[in-house]
Amino acid sequence: GSVYFHRFYAAAGICSPTRSSILTGRTNERDCMHTALPCCSEDPAPTCAMGAGGALPTDSFTTGTAAKNSPLGNYATLYVGKWHLGDLWNKNIPHMHPTWPVSNPGLVGFDKWIATQAEASNSMSNCGCFPVNHTNPGPKPPSGYPTITPHGDRCVVGGGVFSDWCYPCTDYYYANQTDLRNVTALADIGVKIPGDDSVFIVNTFEAFLDEFAVDQSRPFLAQLALHGIHEPHPAMPEFYDMYDKDPDYLGALTQMDTQIGRLLQALEARGLADNTVVFFTSDNGPHQGDERTDIAYSTAHSLRQCKGSVFEGGLRVPGIMHWPQGLKGRYRNVTTPVASYDLLPTVMDLLRVKSNNNWTIDGTSLLDIATNPDPNAKRERPLIFNWDQPVANKQFLRQEAVIDNEWKLLKNPQVGQCDQQDGFAFNYTMGSMFLFNLNDDIHETTDLKHSYPAQYQRLMNILHEFHLSINQSQQHEAKCTDLNWFVDLDRWMG
Repeated sequence: GSVYFHRFYAAAGICSPTRSSILTGRTNERDCMHTALPCCSEDPAPTCAMGAGGALPTDSFTTGTAAKNSPLGNYATLYVGKWHLGDLWNKNIPHMHPTWPVSNPGLVGFDKWIATQAEASNSMSNCGCFPVNHTNPGPKPPSGYPTITPHGDRCVVGGGVFSDWCYPCTDYYYANQTDLRNVTALADIGVKIPGDDSVFIVNTFEAFLDEFAVDQSRPFLAQLALHGIHEPHPAMPEFYDMYDKDPDYLGALTQMDTQIGRLLQALEARGLADNTVVFFTSDNGPHQGDERTDIAYSTAHSLRQCKGSVFEGGLRVPGIMHWPQGLKGRYRNVTTPVASYDLLPTVMDLLRVKSNNNWTIDGTSLLDIATNPDPNAKRERPLIFNWDQPVANKQFLRQEAVIDNEWKLLKNPQVGQCDQQDGFAFNYTMGSMFLFNLNDDIHETTDLKHSYPAQYQRLMNILHEFHLSINQSQQHEAKCTDLNWFVDLDRWMG
């Protein structure tokens, strides 16, 4: 049985904030996860966090800690893939703050973990960060690619060919196997991951299943953070050759889809499929244009904007829950709005566990929504979104939205990372406010704040109360407040 959530929203239009929300069940700003954490060019590359945030608080109650505290059994936990929620360990790098926060999966409930510190391309994890001189590096990728450095490790580039030219990228790191919670005891795997990164991730998951679920008959929770299909996304040759148009993008998408199918087959082959709950989603809307000119299929279709925007195209993502035994063989298409921070409450509901730190949780369990006889039922709690978007001169503008079923309030909406042009002019300035009815206007073209002043003020009040709650969470829960980021939050309430 499966449920497709037609209105599944990422907590933000960019990666790190949404990844934080998946783990914690909280909007990202409660933990000072303001924006996508940029990566410096050092080797290994540190996550150059900004402000007093920059790392997921190690006191966070997460999907991992929920499993470790479940009364239902001795759960084994795994995290593999992209982390991008802070530096994995302290580094002796001159420009880094001496008390720089550290964050890794082992500190928030995951027994076994193998992670990249920041982003890595789906077929590029076999490329290292160690430039070498080569007199014959092989074919160079198309000129549309961003900065490229010859590294010497043969890796896939655009066009489905192998080359010694590749992007700088992060290696995988893993916890010291004798002390899984020792943040200082980390080691490079020592080899470059060959080929498609998602193959490596599913291989790791299968080994985890065999060790714990099969040999030890233990229940498990695994979080697989695939790098696909993040930009850049060169396809392996066998997948590139499947397509005539946009073969890199569509080929890379097919690579990932193939491995998701393999994951489901791995559960089936081990007799684990019926009572394993599988969630699938993404951390933001599509990235189209900008760095590459051959990814026209990477669009949000009729939704407005894309990755990096608080419009629907930046927030609406796939959301699937698959559970043959619990959903009793049926397929449902649910239109109730849900979000990435609903995943932790769902895990808590499944595992019959309560948070052990009493921090605010914004999400709602998806179980009642998934099984509600009315697939169009109203959501009781509004969804709230906010994150900081880089603008000119190293400044940041906070985009925000409140979604209460059909009504959507936007504050400071921005153009996303795409070439799509708006159908009409918006004044993209600090203080821009808009109100839409998504039932009547899914394209977000008609601003209704003057036509429905009562609805507008009601959602403004919700946003105002949220700001007060955020300050409380940052100061007394995550203890991550940085006043440089939070000057006069209500200045633009207008």
